[in-house]
Amino acid sequence: MKANLGYGVAKVALLALAAVFTTPATGWTAEFALGSVQVSPKGRLLVDSVSQVASPSGAADLRIDLVRVRQAFLGLDARFSDRLALRLEGGASNNDAFIWDEAALEYRATPNLLFAAGNLKAAGLENLTSTRNISFHERGPYGDLVTDPFTSSVQVRMTSGPMVAILAVQGDTFNNLGLDFDGGASPGAWDRRAATGRLVGSIPVGDGARLHLGGWARARDFGDRSARAYAARPGTAAGGAGDWLGSGPLAQSDMTVAFEGAWLSKSVWVQGEVAAVRAERSPLAPPGGDPLMTAGYVFVGWNIGGEARGYDVQRALVTAPRVGDPVSFGGLGSLDLVVRYDFADLSDVQSSAASPAGRLAARRAGEYLGLTLGAVWRPEPGYRVLVNFGEAWIDQALPSADITIRQLQIRAQYEF
Repeated sequence: MKANLGYGVAKVALLALAAVFTTPATGWTAEFALGSVQVSPKGRLLVDSVSQVASPSGAADLRIDLVRVRQAFLGLDARFSDRLALRLEGGASNNDAFIWDEAALEYRATPNLLFAAGNLKAAGLENLTSTRNISFHERGPYGDLVTDPFTSSVQVRMTSGPMVAILAVQGDTFNNLGLDFDGGASPGAWDRRAATGRLVGSIPVGDGARLHLGGWARARDFGDRSARAYAARPGTAAGGAGDWLGSGPLAQSDMTVAFEGAWLSKSVWVQGEVAAVRAERSPLAPPGGDPLMTAGYVFVGWNIGGEARGYDVQRALVTAPRVGDPVSFGGLGSLDLVVRYDFADLSDVQSSAASPAGRLAARRAGEYLGLTLGAVWRPEPGYRVLVNFGEAWIDQALPSADITIRQLQIRAQYEF
């Protein structure tokens, strides 16, 4: 493991240093016109090193050591007029086949009213925050269990003063990857209908501080011939979701209620979300009641150089701090230190099962607690190096199935 980890760390570090010292400080940007259409290319490259040790009770350790391209995406923003725009981005993910990320057509009817259709996200503060700005490698069990990825949808976004509202009608993802996330058989669950509403806002508080509060709700229908499985990873994209935490085949529909908050004060910020998901048990799942699942997280961050987080009022999202002391001008860049607590509770899936077979199918539906320490270094605008060290504890219905997971993740990232 040590040799593999050392190789991974060295490779990611070399990529990061090569990027820093071979590209101008402002990063590469370009905008050009095709007739009356203004086109802005965009893209990002994420290279990850992951070293994970999972220690099941009474069994030998299981290890993952890998270096891979997490994302290699290219895209463009095309503006046809002050009202009409097209956004496209896609590429390879996890050394795998091409996938679409954002792919949407937008029409701004007024400065405060936007209509959009395409492959879009609708809710969740961290979920809506771009990979360019998130403070950790992944969005944790909350992101896996609760929020939707990019899905085909029609949305309306309205702003009024400090308030932002999103209403969305959703279907399946453009990528049609299914809904089980490797968490077990989910027959028929690729077919989805959903409706989501998000209402959030922010207000200035104190000396340069800002408070963000909001919530959202979602109803999803997977069809009466489906049994959707819920599954999560411990804050990583490595391994299979559901290897350690998952419901097994379960739902034909569900209802989610979630709340989010953030406090931004100069160089310090706090962010958290919590949600409850009520799943309607499918006739194709083992018999039992309709379980309630919960998940959430909270993290605290500090920029040691005193740079403040940004805030996008139009979309009600937290953005990254600027790099006020870039390496190319003799500085040290921008450094964030972060600490995060995650939790998830799927134990009601197990306790609501009405048969031994149902409890066996839900044998990984336990309780999850995780702690992550991290650092985000931005040597130049457009460049990031992320380091996450985390430990997670999963308590299963059978104590002999409890698991402890430790992992070190390093990412070199470039975007334009």
